[in-house]
Amino acid sequence: MIDVETTGLTPWTERILEIAVLTLTPDGETTGTWSTLVNPGRPVGATFIHGITDDSVADAPTFSEALPSLVDRLAGTIIVGHNVSFDLEFLNAEFKRSLYPVGIPRSAAVCTMDQSRIYLPPGRHSLAACVDRAGITISPTHRAIDDARCSAALLAHYLQAETAGRRCADEARDRDGRVVLPAEWKRAAGAARSLDWLEVADLSSL
Repeated sequence: MIDVETTGLTPWTERILEIAVLTLTPDGETTGTWSTLVNPGRPVGATFIHGITDDSVADAPTFSEALPSLVDRLAGTIIVGHNVSFDLEFLNAEFKRSLYPVGIPRSAAVCTMDQSRIYLPPGRHSLAACVDRAGITISPTHRAIDDARCSAALLAHYLQAETAGRRCADEARDRDGRVVLPAEWKRAAGAARSLDWLEVADLSSL
């Protein structure tokens, strides 16, 4: 489970400010948490949204400095997030800037926003709207660790619903018109296993 906060919306011109990673069991139980602020080397942008200031990140690691810890937690896992394409685009852009020769394909990820179209009644698909419809009592805050916890709770809700045979639809369309199918995690597992992560020990050469 991953969530990033950023200086803006365009991955090739904006930067990551904060990263959170939750490690989950196959049934959605959280077994580990990790988060860090990231010094973007530029102004932080919309503090009014995420609450992060330039002073907050002044002594934080750069993305390249945080990379070994991040890779150690992501390697070999299915990446899960709410609107996960956004997170992947920013991660892959930062990987490229850091000369880390790995990109995470969308096929190795699960989007809790897309899956909401299968496992939740019709409605808005923002993180706040989804956790509300799922009856989850925690709320997103636009901070990485809190939003990752909300996404993790949504995934657990979907896993339980799939096990119990509870679906609101067997097929849906995302906002770009692409087909959304149930149990995306089953298809993502193979792509995640086949992804070649550079060993953490090798990062010293970058």
